[in-house]
Amino acid sequence: MALSMKIFSLRISRQIRRYFNTASTCDNGKSVRVRFAPSPTGYMHLGSLRTALYNYLFAKSNGGVFVLRIEDTDQTRIVDGAIEKIIKTLQWAKLEPDEGPSIGGDYGPYIQSQRTELYTNCLDKLIKNGAAYRCYCTKFRLNLIRKDAIRRGEIPKYDNKCRHLTDREIQEKTDENVPYVVRFKLNSEDHEPFTDLVYGHYDVNIANYEGDPVIMKADGLPTYHFANVVDDHLMGITHVLRGQEWQISTPKHLLLYKAFGWSPPEFGHLPLIMNSDGTKLSKRQGDIQISYYQNKGYSPESLLKFLTLLGGGYTQTDDHSIEYDSMKDLIKKFSIENMSTHPGHVDNEKLEQVSKIYLKREMQDDPVQVTDQTMEILTKHLQAKYPSKFPSTELDKEYVAGILQWAVGESRINKITDLTEPQWDFLWNTPSQTQIQELRGNYDLDLCDILRDCYTAVNEMSDFQENTLKNSLSVIAKNRGIKVKLLMNIIRVSLSGLQVGPPVVEMMKILGRTVTLNRLKYAEECVNNLDHVDLKM
Repeated sequence: MALSMKIFSLRISRQIRRYFNTASTCDNGKSVRVRFAPSPTGYMHLGSLRTALYNYLFAKSNGGVFVLRIEDTDQTRIVDGAIEKIIKTLQWAKLEPDEGPSIGGDYGPYIQSQRTELYTNCLDKLIKNGAAYRCYCTKFRLNLIRKDAIRRGEIPKYDNKCRHLTDREIQEKTDENVPYVVRFKLNSEDHEPFTDLVYGHYDVNIANYEGDPVIMKADGLPTYHFANVVDDHLMGITHVLRGQEWQISTPKHLLLYKAFGWSPPEFGHLPLIMNSDGTKLSKRQGDIQISYYQNKGYSPESLLKFLTLLGGGYTQTDDHSIEYDSMKDLIKKFSIENMSTHPGHVDNEKLEQVSKIYLKREMQDDPVQVTDQTMEILTKHLQAKYPSKFPSTELDKEYVAGILQWAVGESRINKITDLTEPQWDFLWNTPSQTQIQELRGNYDLDLCDILRDCYTAVNEMSDFQENTLKNSLSVIAKNRGIKVKLLMNIIRVSLSGLQVGPPVVEMMKILGRTVTLNRLKYAEECVNNLDHVDLKM
């Protein structure tokens, strides 16, 4: 513990020295450094993952550094376990930071609540140079100001009263231990237009819309705006890519940079992501959480590709077709100049198309190898659907690989979890006795003899392939004097319990010879009304 505290103190001291000795950390010749800076007030959603992705792409396409910083100064809204979940989500998406809380780096700590000494030193400088001041106004007074402005039809904003306190008044309040916040001075004649990397020229005089903003709260922790600027400077961030909702705050941040005498980074704001109906996404929506997409079985590669279709950054093809891109491809093709200024809309049908393309590519790259991640997702869903069977029954990778080759090759699924839909129950479960015994009532035939013929044919077959199966089953139908279609329906129900489904020979091929034989035998016994035999798949 003593050693870790010593390292922590050395890091703080090093950053304090850098703060006082460096006038600028954003020069044209400096290596690109970007950051993804989420707040642990909830779990990651589509918008935050898109922000992380575009920072990662920008860094890697420019040979730069991708930093993860946790902005937890709003202690009242922190969600337990959110930091760990953010880190795990980035790992799942393969957007590994170069620096961050779990990795370290020369610019740490990377969690804002551990950087309070840095903020205090920077705050003192602003107060000393007259750019900031202590405000002692009560919440009651601030509420009165707000209500009065609304009554007059004006924009509610602080009237900057405490900016004009005398030294004597400040000292009296200090002696009385009156609680205070620290505010930053905004002057209407001193505003900072800038060129947005995505939207171009942007010029808003922030002083016209709000009074002097709070930069240090009464609890001694900085606000987002202050900590954000200080950290970006001290961590050497050269480019800030964040959501469009923060664009209105950028002029305020530029004024803070100016007050410190620092050169600001370049800013680019990413277009909003909207629901398909044009309404704004909400953190309360369960279907925008990354965990939702993980549980649905979308691969991280397909979800990241989908996000690039929502924010631009790539030259669009004439036919707007979706093509497969590896992460290396996404990095190589990315350009901030191609970013869209229009909101992206979540189109779940397009996500399904992307997922199908990526699943096909995965099987093409290695058709006989199923990744541990794929097995984990499929097993998790099967456990939820068949709790009595899984995990006592362990999935066989070779069996799953065969299923995927068939299902993906025939474009029957878009993502791995589609295999747990009702129409594919036969892949994992032997039909019930009730399902099979219904055959007796439907057909006035010697079903047991027919099923025995099928069992014998499959068992003696040297080549268990679709053409061989078709020919053998056709011979059985001819010898029994029944139509091939009728025979196929008997076999389908015997194998799956379904009246409709994939072609029977496909079903037999995908189940494999052993499972097919077991189910034909089981079906014969069920028709004979024998005791249930618990045969393994």
